[in-house]
Amino acid sequence: MTFRDRADAGRALADALVPTPAPPFVVGAIPRGGVTVALPLVERFRAPLALVYAGKLTAAVAPEFAFGALDEDGEAYVKAESVAMLGLSPAEVEQAKARVRGEIQRRMAAYGARSLGAHLPGPGVVLVDDGLATGLTMRVALAYARRHGARDVTVAVPCASAQAAGEFERAADRFVSLVVDPEFQAVGQYYLDFSPVPDDEVRAMLACG
Repeated sequence: MTFRDRADAGRALADALVPTPAPPFVVGAIPRGGVTVALPLVERFRAPLALVYAGKLTAAVAPEFAFGALDEDGEAYVKAESVAMLGLSPAEVEQAKARVRGEIQRRMAAYGARSLGAHLPGPGVVLVDDGLATGLTMRVALAYARRHGARDVTVAVPCASAQAAGEFERAADRFVSLVVDPEFQAVGQYYLDFSPVPDDEVRAMLACG
């Protein structure tokens, strides 16, 4: 399955979220691409849209390879085997965390939107991103939602690697992915248009949501 763009994927994902999670629930989107996917769900189910501020931890020696992820509380998940493989020192790991903290703070200031934690505890949460390769960012997002008192957590994405799907089938209360591919290489391969989503576009979508 190939999606025209993230909005097309979001519409298809909304169709797949049946039965709908029990109300009340909040749609938590991981910026930036996850916001575009989440908006059709927000419109379909008339649910609040919140942002889940989290980001991958990477090192200068391999900037495309994530060895962990960090959320807005500063809570991190770090894969020890990946750190060892990259030969990273504790100081380099902390430098990566500091970079992601800075980017999260920048986005919080730029978007001016309520984070998911502002809606919790209480309602259920549907966590949305544009796809899961390693699933590291979604892993810290799920932990964040649970820590802040989500009633239950659904992870909903257009595409996922078989490894990530297996993890979230176990970790989430419900996992929905339109594509689960054992030969998954990159999220962008499932989209005809996988253009970067600029901050201005995120702000415009938040105004709609």
